Amino acid sequence: MKEIIVVSACLCGIRSRYDGKSKYVEDIMKLVDNGEAIPLCPEMLGGLPVPRPKATIMDGRVVNEHGEDVTEAFKRGAERFVCIVEKLGVKRVIMKDGSPSCGVKYTNKNWKKIEGSGITTSLLKERIKDIKIDFIP
Repeated sequence: MKEIIVVSACLCGIRSRYDGKSKYVEDIMKLVDNGEAIPLCPEMLGGLPVPRPKATIMDGRVVNEHGEDVTEAFKRGAERFVCIVEKLGVKRVIMKDGSPSCGVKYTNKNWKKIEGSGITTSLLKERIKDIKIDFIP
């Protein structure tokens, strides 16, 4: 039996990004089509709509472009994402880099792209020590 991978939903064409678009990557979609990957969006799992205002990490909180604090939605989505990964015994995820949720090498802090992990990626690293986290820029 093949090992299942969890992938950021936007990478397989699901319009889950804040702007209502995706970041389609054909190779990621092939994994989903072959039953090797499951798409998930932590921001949608947290109850945020599509489209939604852009968000950034500020002073340990997540704030959208209208100044609204959306930290709890980001944390709830991260928790649900990690719970699914744990329950499925997933050992590898592929995240969309640069977001305040899924950022692996880079995230969005104070409206700037900086080195660091997003909310979901940080929780994955904290809770699942042997997880392999790949990313698509």
